[in-house]
Amino acid sequence: MKKSAQFLRSVGFFVTAAVCVLSTVGAQTFPTHPITIVVPFPPGGPTDSSARLVGKSLGSILKQAVVIENRPGAGGTTGSTYVARGTADGYTLLWGSTSSLGVAPTLYPKLGYAPLTSFAPLGMVARSPIILAGRGDMAANTLKEFIALSREKKLSYGSAGSGSINHLVGEWFKNEANVDMLHVPYKGGLPALNDLLGGQIDMVFETIPTVSPFLKSERLKVLATAGRSRSSLLPNVPTVREVIGGNFEAYSWVGLVAPANTPPETLKILSDAMRTAENDPSLQAEIAATGLEPVKSSPEKFRQDIESELGKWTRLVLKVKPTVD
Repeated sequence: MKKSAQFLRSVGFFVTAAVCVLSTVGAQTFPTHPITIVVPFPPGGPTDSSARLVGKSLGSILKQAVVIENRPGAGGTTGSTYVARGTADGYTLLWGSTSSLGVAPTLYPKLGYAPLTSFAPLGMVARSPIILAGRGDMAANTLKEFIALSREKKLSYGSAGSGSINHLVGEWFKNEANVDMLHVPYKGGLPALNDLLGGQIDMVFETIPTVSPFLKSERLKVLATAGRSRSSLLPNVPTVREVIGGNFEAYSWVGLVAPANTPPETLKILSDAMRTAENDPSLQAEIAATGLEPVKSSPEKFRQDIESELGKWTRLVLKVKPTVD
């Protein structure tokens, strides 16, 4: 009997050890096939281009292909909902943004996800202050002149879509500057910019990367930025705060998140890969070359940033009551 009991204990020990080894091996083998990063906006814009840069870097670090999949629609909520409801195994991630994680949840009470409970933040990667750019042939060369002109006649502004950060910043500006403008939503920032350059609308609220190819064009005038301080890329352009006072500040940021129930060991692998990527000088240079400001973050810091943005935009929505589709 003693020998039998001893034998059973030995078997139990080896089974337990085997399970632990297999669990460790399972965690270490992630990823075993390509990872998909869902970008909830159309191809071609700064959100898409930054995702592709980071995806390339992560692919090199994780020794596995990283595929970018664009799922645009509804201010970034279509693709975000898709990831939130998908399999939480680390193979489908979301390229989150201000619009999808900070703004949309404050506008749509029946949204299919909640930023702080549906996702596990991995890290913010880059940001850009929103800039105010006017039509090149407009009879206003400064933000003060634009405000005066908009009080004489109703002007229009385009955004990347109803419920996007561009839309909300436009409504915030209307409230702070005491002006009335017609909102024209587009399916992405580039279509809005194209109509501005073509003279169909009067202003856009956009990011520096989106308008950077046209900064020296006579078809566009940069009137102000919405950063806390002047942008190093546009040192001669004043901030909205400088012109009208108040606490007007708006950045468009991007970062990576995973579905909330992703295994902790998988999140650790992804998070470590993100830290390695963010500390790579070549990736930082590539991001900066697009006109975005590289950001070094962490899962904890990114969660705090998302929480702060949610509070900020919730208060603003209650104040300006924007009309969304």
